[in-house]
Order: sequence, then structure tokens, then C-alpha cells
Amino acid sequence: MALRTITLSVLIASPGDTVSERDIVEDVIRSWNSDHTLRRKVHMLPLRWELGAVPMIGRKDAQQEINEQFADAADIVIAVFNSRLGKATVRAASGTAEEILRARERGAAVHVFFSDGSVPRDHDPDQLRALNAFRLEMQENGLTGSYVSPDDLVTKVRRCLERDAYDLSDLGNDDAEAPASVSGVILRSTYLYDREPVTDNRGRVKLKSVRERLRVENLGATVAEDVELELRSAAEGEAPIAFGDMTASSILPRSHVDFPVSATGLGVALQGTVVHRWNEAGEAHEEEQTISWT
Repeated sequence: MALRTITLSVLIASPGDTVSERDIVEDVIRSWNSDHTLRRKVHMLPLRWELGAVPMIGRKDAQQEINEQFADAADIVIAVFNSRLGKATVRAASGTAEEILRARERGAAVHVFFSDGSVPRDHDPDQLRALNAFRLEMQENGLTGSYVSPDDLVTKVRRCLERDAYDLSDLGNDDAEAPASVSGVILRSTYLYDREPVTDNRGRVKLKSVRERLRVENLGATVAEDVELELRSAAEGEAPIAFGDMTASSILPRSHVDFPVSATGLGVALQGTVVHRWNEAGEAHEEEQTISWT
């Protein structure tokens, strides 16, 4: 039987020094589809200029071709920057900046992430200055994101897709023939922690993770009842230690519950699984989510 879905196109926008980040974002999109398309009837379509643009000479400049061929049609834009802003166009500070600004003007969902990791030794100082100036400009016009590692980027992009799937999948459609949209309950877990400086026995100041917790958000429109969580370890790893009962009588729509955990003993960045179990309108549901513990 054919599966009718709502398709949301996702433009992956970034300059040339972020090829690995573009791959990561595309992998997150494909993973989201694998986990949710069948159940929620929503499909995310990744768009990348190096894969989707048709070569065309003579009519317009390269960025105009990218805009008109597919960038301007994207429902969602995930933009990622490392140490470069990119080459300027006649209309904006860079091609990626132009895609962001055009998407914002037409009301698309735009998520912009800047790397807070170490700067490459061979970085271009002029490009880094231009990027920092653009980052300040973006911060004056909305909320930007940051990432410090590939796992961190995976977790944050996944949360963006969850919210977009709810906000953009036409929940108010009255057409009886339209495909079902997202589930009433959407549970999404994120490992969070605060850090404070500590001094070791050699007098060196380091940051120590404190107040670790697993935050479970309900991004949906229905109350999640009798919520129960299970933490599973990654291959050859360990799951965080849960302090107390990993259950909640309910999680209201657009709210969250924090569960105290400890992952500091894992030593290395690992991924594992959170199993969400809940009741929704009298029916039991279960869903797994891959998560980074560090």
C-alpha cells in the first residue's frame, strides 16, 4: 500500500570548510526519517548544492542559480559555520549568508549553528573576522546555536527537526484525505550539564561537569501520561547512572521534566539509547532515541 506523507525540504547551507558537518546534518535527517516517517507520515528531504544544483552557464551567477533551482523552495534551513564565512556574492557577505537571509525573509524555519571548537591552525584570519562579524549580526536578529563536537551537532540538529516536524506539517489541515501529521505526543531527550572551574593538584584550572540531567521534552500537543524511561549503553560502553525513579506521571505539551543522571564516569564521548514509554489517550507507546552522553 502506498504511503502518503508530508515532505519538508531541508537546505543544508554552509561554506566550503564544513563538508564533514554537511555530511553529519544529512545523516541526522536520514536517521530522523528512518525513525519517524512511517509512524508520523512526515518525510525530510535533504538539499545540498553540490548534489542538487544543475550546471548552468550564462544566465545568472552561481548563487542565483542555486537560489532559483532549489534553495528558495526549502521549508527548513540548517546552516553550519566553522572558521569561514565563505566567498562574498554581489548581494550578501557570502553565498551561505545569502541563503540564510533570503530564507528568513520568506518565513522559512532557519537554524544557524557556529562552531565553538578549536580554530584550525591553517585558518584564514580575514575569514574568521568576517564570520565573527556575521555571527554578531545574526545574534542581533534572533537566537543562534553553537556546537563543540560532531555529537553535539547531531543532538542539536535533531531537536530542530523535531520542532520543525511539529510546526510545519500542517497540523490544522481539515482535508480528510490529507496524510496524518505528527503524533500528539512527541518525546525528545537531551543530555544536559553545567560546568564549573576546578583546580587540579598541579594548579591547572579545568572545567568539571556538574548538575547533569536528562531533559525530556514533550514537543507535541497532547499530554504524555505514565512516562517511563530506560537508558541503554552504547556498544562496549556504559549508560549514565540514574539517581532515582525514571518515571513521570505526566509531561504536559510544550513542557519538560528533568531527571538527575551522571555520565561523568564514562570517560569518553559515547552514544547510547533512551527508550521512551508512555500512554497517550489510553494507548501505550514506545520509541527509541539515539543520544550522546557527553
